[in-house]
Amino acid sequence: MLLSIISKIFPVLILFTLGQYFKRSGYLSPNTLREIKTLVVNLFLPSLIFLSFSQTNVEYKHLLIAFTIFVTCGVLLFMGYGIKRVLNINSKYYPLLFTGFEAGMLGYSIFTLFYGPENVFKFALIDLGQVTFVFFVMVGILTSFKDTQKQSFKNMLSSFIKTPVIIAIILGIIFQKTGLINIFQENILLSSLIETLKLLSNITVPMIALVIGYELGFKKKNLTLTISTVVLRHIILLILAFILNEILIIRLLHLDKIFQSALFTMFILPAPFIIPLYMRDEDKEDAEFIAGVLALNTIISIILFVFVNYLLT
Repeated sequence: MLLSIISKIFPVLILFTLGQYFKRSGYLSPNTLREIKTLVVNLFLPSLIFLSFSQTNVEYKHLLIAFTIFVTCGVLLFMGYGIKRVLNINSKYYPLLFTGFEAGMLGYSIFTLFYGPENVFKFALIDLGQVTFVFFVMVGILTSFKDTQKQSFKNMLSSFIKTPVIIAIILGIIFQKTGLINIFQENILLSSLIETLKLLSNITVPMIALVIGYELGFKKKNLTLTISTVVLRHIILLILAFILNEILIIRLLHLDKIFQSALFTMFILPAPFIIPLYMRDEDKEDAEFIAGVLALNTIISIILFVFVNYLLT
């Protein structure tokens, strides 16, 4: 069973390596990579999510999952501030490394590869809670560090609603609830649109894996703090995942093992990759440290994904 799980995740590792090769050889430029990321976030990933939700009967109880994850992210943020004080860390960005999850550029790829596109909605329901937290809380905190780029709640709400992943979730639910998806699938012309989305969704995993592989890299500076931060985050999140899985997923909602795996997959992911994007140019030392934490966390997440799913299956 363990070898079976490793064989499924191994293609991602190969693509990571290929992405790193493209970086070192100069085969892909940073500008090209940014353009690929734009396509992934705005086209490939939303196509995958829309198709999954359009085939899924989302129930009210599923919204409880999203709400619980949102609250959990808030608790993790407060814990991050507490850890910062205890360890006497000077970086104002440090608490953010303990909350939020990089679902878009990592979670969806490894979960889809292992459980298939038909189960993506189970992971996306959990992602809905954390992506809401990221847009309304984390981005708000990050922009508050930039005196010239403060955002109002109205602007954050507008950005959230316009997010391609959120649009894909909403449209997918609408198409399923209204029966529009059946109309599109049964019509010769309209079905071609669905087939186009399927082609686009098939590109999602390899493109994300190449991007992550390209961006992986960390420096030896602050290595002890980097390792301790990653280990501490995983210990806290795995404990919370076990608690939420037992109480929420199993006892309260009586959901299947793939939902359980979706929860654990989310909780082993690194903090959102958007953190460095909102940092000030003068915070170079913080930026290098956070990049190292995210890189190491990504590698550990892949390893944990293999063992967690081995235990669950």
